Amino acid sequence: MRRLFAIGEALIDFIPNVTHSKLKDVEQFSRQVGGAPCNVAATVSKLGGKSEMITQLGNDAFGDIIVETIEQLGVGTQYIKRTNKANTALAFVSLQDDGQRDFSFYRKPSADMLYQPENIDDIQVFQDDILHFCSVDLIESDMKYAHEKMIEKFESVDGTIVFDPNVRLPLWEDKLECQRTINAFIPKAHIVKISDEELLFITGKRNEDEAIQSLFRGQVNVVIYT
Repeated sequence: MRRLFAIGEALIDFIPNVTHSKLKDVEQFSRQVGGAPCNVAATVSKLGGKSEMITQLGNDAFGDIIVETIEQLGVGTQYIKRTNKANTALAFVSLQDDGQRDFSFYRKPSADMLYQPENIDDIQVFQDDILHFCSVDLIESDMKYAHEKMIEKFESVDGTIVFDPNVRLPLWEDKLECQRTINAFIPKAHIVKISDEELLFITGKRNEDEAIQSLFRGQVNVVIYT
């Protein structure tokens, strides 16, 4: 059966009990398992597909919650590593009056950023499989090079590669470095999913049609624009 491998961050989102409020003004939060790659793996499993999560979590209660939650959804966890060197990533979020989300991330570093590239060696993939990744874990870290190694493994079997940049600028010290990194990884994907808010930032083009067309480079043959 075709499998989707999602590589990258799995974290705990703390969602506020109120809306239209700045993060500093929120007093109570609800805990939710999140992380864009993890969400994709969970959705695939809920829709009847087979998915595997590739990440690293801390040896802490939040890591336990993530593993237990996605296992209950049917997501494979055999490729999830645990470590004592860093904690599971946390993200606090609020919805402001202008509709924009206000994020505060706790990952300096988080366990996923320390995932070692050599862990990829034990993962076997086939042509029918799909790799899904985002840009949060493409910051300069061991995990970035694990992404590169996993992409190379998929290229070697002609598997399908999907990239959703999912830009989170607060995690980057340099916005230009974020832009450069995303643009370096786009040609490695067969399918790119991008939002209207991300299109200008990533391409630098104000004309929507020109911006979308500029994404068709390297291996890209499908762009999903939302």
